Amino acid sequence: MSLKSVLDQIDNNLPAATDRLLELLRIPSVSTDPAFAAHCQTAADWLVADLQSIGAEATKRDTPGHPMVVGHVEGEGPHILFYGHYDVQPVDPLNLWDRDPFDPAIEETPAGRVIRGRGSSDDKGQLMTFVEACRAWREVNGSLPCQITFFFEGEEESGSPSL
Repeated sequence: MSLKSVLDQIDNNLPAATDRLLELLRIPSVSTDPAFAAHCQTAADWLVADLQSIGAEATKRDTPGHPMVVGHVEGEGPHILFYGHYDVQPVDPLNLWDRDPFDPAIEETPAGRVIRGRGSSDDKGQLMTFVEACRAWREVNGSLPCQITFFFEGEEESGSPSL
């Protein structure tokens, strides 16, 4: 159970992990605008499938608003809850964007490579960082080291009314 092996696996999987993140970022899951309600459903479905791909028992849970995604991984030791949200802020005003906010891109900056796109830093990027760490740990070790509950909501940007 070497952490170095897991970190090496993360490095080896970086292109595929980046592709998964970019795919999620392309889903315009704006919770505050009813015109994007179907996209919030799509994002929740996408996350359920992705959690299942790392061995979690994952489901989409309907709410009066946008769905929540809940996933469970059984294991020994402590039980960890990981919270994140898949909904994003509106993109207006569009003229402040250099590109379509739901067409994310990797760009070189003086500070290094960054991903530009709506949701890349709030909160899809952070959410996927944890999922990808779990993916790498499981690939190296065969299972995760503890019980994990994933809880992803789709209304954080609109005040979490269903939470």
